[in-house]
Amino acid sequence: MDKPEYLYHGSSKLFDIIKPFQAYDWANEQGNQKAVFATAIEKIAYAFALGTIPDETGNCGRIINPKYSKEFKMIFHRGHPNFGGKGYVYKMSSEGFVHAGREQWVNPLPVVPVEIKEIEVDDYLHLFRYATEEEREDIEKDITDALRDKLE
Repeated sequence: MDKPEYLYHGSSKLFDIIKPFQAYDWANEQGNQKAVFATAIEKIAYAFALGTIPDETGNCGRIINPKYSKEFKMIFHRGHPNFGGKGYVYKMSSEGFVHAGREQWVNPLPVVPVEIKEIEVDDYLHLFRYATEEEREDIEKDITDALRDKLE
């Protein structure tokens, strides 16, 4: 995959410098690392900028996966976006990033964005949907299976 000039990162938090964090991605082994995560597809970054608010049990879970949607939509199987809140989309130089599968790029070092765009979450709700009950059961089974495999 050709490396683009710029990559994008979406968050519900405002940062001057994006620091690496330990991610846990049951669907993509390469996503289980401490890094700054980014994508070349700006729409995906906007979907991540929607944030997450836990459900009544204190859980939140979301996924972008072509298994559940051919279009790039954030699918919430627990919790919901930060309705009425703000999000942030960071544009970054791709320098230092390596491809980590699918639409994901990673950098193990802190990254200073070249541009930060503040968004109103409610203006981008077309980028999310709730999982159907069947999808939620399937997603949560996949998570359980992946965690069990890691423990064995």
